[in-house]
Amino acid sequence: MNKWTLALAAAGIVSMAAVASAEEADNQVLTAVSGTTISGYVDTSMNWQFGDKKTSAGRVNDRSNKQNGFNLNAVKIGVGKALEEDASVWAAGYQADLLFGDDANMFSQGSGDFVLQNAYVDLRAPIGNGLDFRVGVFESIVGYESSDSYLNPNFSRSYGFGIQPRQHTGALASYCFDMNDWILGVRGGVANTYDHWSYNGRGSESGRLSYMGAVNLIFPESTGFMEGTELYFGVVNGIDNGWIASGINNGYDTANVVNYYAGITMPLPVTGLRFGFSYDYRGQSERTNDSGALVSRSAWANAYAAYLAYDVTDKLTLANRAEYANGTDGSWGFWSGEDDEYLSDTFTVSYKLWENVITRAEFRWDHDLSGNKAAVDDWDRNNSFGITGNIIYVF
Repeated sequence: MNKWTLALAAAGIVSMAAVASAEEADNQVLTAVSGTTISGYVDTSMNWQFGDKKTSAGRVNDRSNKQNGFNLNAVKIGVGKALEEDASVWAAGYQADLLFGDDANMFSQGSGDFVLQNAYVDLRAPIGNGLDFRVGVFESIVGYESSDSYLNPNFSRSYGFGIQPRQHTGALASYCFDMNDWILGVRGGVANTYDHWSYNGRGSESGRLSYMGAVNLIFPESTGFMEGTELYFGVVNGIDNGWIASGINNGYDTANVVNYYAGITMPLPVTGLRFGFSYDYRGQSERTNDSGALVSRSAWANAYAAYLAYDVTDKLTLANRAEYANGTDGSWGFWSGEDDEYLSDTFTVSYKLWENVITRAEFRWDHDLSGNKAAVDDWDRNNSFGITGNIIYVF
């Protein structure tokens, strides 16, 4: 009790019972917020495409509106409390992330340049190794790359990222099996119908659900240099009212969409060298309305990506991503009357000169194998070249 409060109590202005009650309330508040952390980042970039505002279908997060100039990509502010590591106790945590800036438009629930990226409660039941539950808004369980660019080896996103769902509103259960030091993780969940892109502000359809599941395997120390290798398989199956394939979708009826994902990340027998590979598939069923009119065509898209990263020093990292993608016309948002087919290579140099700051320089090349679609602003050009500078402060 501080001296000021003690003086008030001595003068009879406040009662000792009131002081004790207030202190008890304060302790309850402190207990509730104990372990809460604040995190986030400020993400900026400088993008230049060779030519007059040229860009490519694969540049999901830095298209023509962000070329030839400086950009504030995102400001993220998050508060949360992680679950306790002890799996033998009942535990609870939460996470809430606000995302401001152009990157917020990648999420269907966004409003302009603002989105609630995550807002969920984590619960653990002390069953075996701990049975975890996540309820609320959370990012999709499929995909090699994160929506937060600083977590990826490259600044620009992959073609696979462009055909994945972004987030779900629902519930997810997860459990890890320890099998002689091999770690097997299993996830399963159900959520509201998801959007790839928002269509006229329609976020989801009540009464229609998406289902998802994933399994991942982590290699133990006994596998030698492959220790820490992770294999991951995931699927999301649901209703989508945002992915407009072949230019037909009126926004008032929906098609069933399924996403399959497989990926591997592994160290190589050279210190600091890592390899990754990912495969994404997205399929859309044909759908007609009550009058029999076609409102969504059947469609498909594939994306393959190989990643190689090398830590030259503690501060310097080199990363390269090679990609091949193909799919129905319009799979990446542009239509020409023939199926999509792309090649791409992205080379990124990252250097950590300042504490908490990531600085990156990147060169990206995209080639249109189908002809006349790689450059949005020039239908006669099949190659797109761009350079990017990226500075991110992470806290």
